[in-house]
Amino acid sequence: MVEKIIKKIKSLPPLPESIQRVREICEDPEGTIKDLIPVVKQDPMFTADILKAANSPLYGFSRQITSIDQAVSLFGMGTIQGFAVSYAMRKNFPMDLSTYGISSNNFMTVSTMQNALTSLWGKSQVTAHNAEMVTLSLLMELGKLVAVIVLSEENKADEFQSEISKARTFNDILTIEKKFLSIPSEWIVALMFKHWKYNETMIDIMQNIVNPKKADDKIRKNTQILRVVKEALPLTSPLSEESIQAAYEKAEEYGLDSQNLKKAIESLKTS
Repeated sequence: MVEKIIKKIKSLPPLPESIQRVREICEDPEGTIKDLIPVVKQDPMFTADILKAANSPLYGFSRQITSIDQAVSLFGMGTIQGFAVSYAMRKNFPMDLSTYGISSNNFMTVSTMQNALTSLWGKSQVTAHNAEMVTLSLLMELGKLVAVIVLSEENKADEFQSEISKARTFNDILTIEKKFLSIPSEWIVALMFKHWKYNETMIDIMQNIVNPKKADDKIRKNTQILRVVKEALPLTSPLSEESIQAAYEKAEEYGLDSQNLKKAIESLKTS
């Protein structure tokens, strides 16, 4: 099954030139928000997506955001890069997530909530690789887009859907994905990043979300934060009682700020 997944990833088209340019600016140590804004403005639909997100109550900005310049500045380069890749995937890739029992709108909502929780809670707990972590928080579910195609081609979509409908926690999803795909969808995302020649840090963080203990010391805390975010917001049951409790337990296990995690989760629940 892994070979079929890799083959499918190799058939993915390259990211559009404008998205590549966003990526280059974000990964350039001398790249700035000022450099980024003109590139973002080249695509009116992308601009509209960013403004829509900026005015979502999830992010808790204190006033209405009407200027793309302001929105890009408020989000920062990490989130904008995540938005860019997510936008490119939605524009150029099938978005049928019915195999996971959710709609494309729900898929985007959960991804945005994961980014918001990372920004509200996780971002302040690390300094190294902060931007990469924030970018990944918007892209952690992209591997499921490849997974549903492979499952369909292998005539396993119906059986998978039957089992995933019972999933209530991130660990439930992980177990079912491993059963049907041999690898978790987080590893599929890491393989997608390898295909697109993303930097090794982003690939390593993504690959180790499933098991942060295996991560290098330099990125372990980043992977722990994203693991807690995934626990709180699993795709099939975000912010359920079970998933929130699992997130609190993981935060305690990793020695992360569980008090502010509770505040951030409450903020998301009332948004």
